[in-house]
Amino acid sequence: MSAFHFEGLVWHWPIAIYLFLAGLSAGAVFFAIMLKHVKLAGEAYHSPFVQAAAIIAPLAVFGGLGILVIDLTKPLDFWKILVFYNITSVMSMGVLVLMAYQVALFAWIACIFNKGILQLLGDKWMWLQRGLRWLVAKEAAITGILVILSISLGAYTGFLLSALIGFPLLNNPVLPLLFLISGLSSGAAATLLGGVLLRGNPNGVEVRFIHGIEIPLILVEMGLLFTFFVGLILSGGQSQVAALNAIGYGFWGWVFWGGVIGIGLTLPLAFNLWMKVSADRKFTYVAVTASFSLIGVFLLRNFILYTGQMTIA
Repeated sequence: MSAFHFEGLVWHWPIAIYLFLAGLSAGAVFFAIMLKHVKLAGEAYHSPFVQAAAIIAPLAVFGGLGILVIDLTKPLDFWKILVFYNITSVMSMGVLVLMAYQVALFAWIACIFNKGILQLLGDKWMWLQRGLRWLVAKEAAITGILVILSISLGAYTGFLLSALIGFPLLNNPVLPLLFLISGLSSGAAATLLGGVLLRGNPNGVEVRFIHGIEIPLILVEMGLLFTFFVGLILSGGQSQVAALNAIGYGFWGWVFWGGVIGIGLTLPLAFNLWMKVSADRKFTYVAVTASFSLIGVFLLRNFILYTGQMTIA
C-alpha cells in the first residue's frame, strides 16, 4: 500500500493544504488582534507584524478556497455552495463561517489601517470615507465577531474531518481542538516570519509577546496529541489498529515522529525556551523557529488526513 495512494482514499493532498491555510489564516488574525489590543493599541498599524498578518490572513484563506474549488469535481458550480446552505452539512456550515469570516476580516483590516486609507483617498470617494468612519466607530463589535469567527474557523478544520464517521482515527472528538491549537500555532509562526521579513525588530515587543504564548501552545498541542492517540489505543478494535498503524511504522510513522514531533514541536519549543532566557532575539532564530512550526503543522495536517483514511471502522 502506497503512502499517498490506497484503497478507500477519499480526500488527498489539496484538502490538507486547504485545512492548513484556513487554520493559518485564523491563527494570524487571532494574534494580530491580540497584539493590537494587548500591546500596541492605536499604533498597531505601524507594526510590521500586524501588517504581515493583515497580508497573510486574506491571502491564505483565498488560496485555500481556490485549491478547494479547483479540486471539486465540477469547479464551475462552486457558486452553488455559496448560495445554498444545508445546516446538517459540516462542509456547508464551514463555507458559511468562511464567508462571514472574510467580511469581518476585511472590515477589521479597514479599521486598523483607516488612517492610511483616508490619507490615500484624499478628497475623493466621500461615500467610502463615510463608510470607513462608520466601521471605525464599530471596531469593538467587529473585533469581537472576528475573534469568534477565527476560533470557529480554526476548529472547523478539525470538525470537517471528524465528520467522516467511517474512519475511527478521524472520528475523534479531540481532533477539532487539536486543529484549532495547531492552527493558532501556525498563525503565530506565519505572523512572526512575515514580520521579520518586513524588517520588524526580531527582539521587539511583538516577538516577545507571541513567543510567550507559543510555549504554552506547543505544550498544549503535545498534550492533545498524547490524548488523541492514547484515547484511540485504549478504545481497542479498529481505533487501536488505526492509531498503531499511523504512528508505529512506515513512511507516516517517520513523518509523525521526525516531522510533527521532532521538527514541528520539539525544535520550536527548544528554540523558544532558549530565546526566553537569552538576552536578545536574532532574525535567524525567529525565522528558523517560525519555519519549523509551519513545517510541523503542515505535516500534521497531511499525516492526519492520510493515516486517518487508511483504516476503516
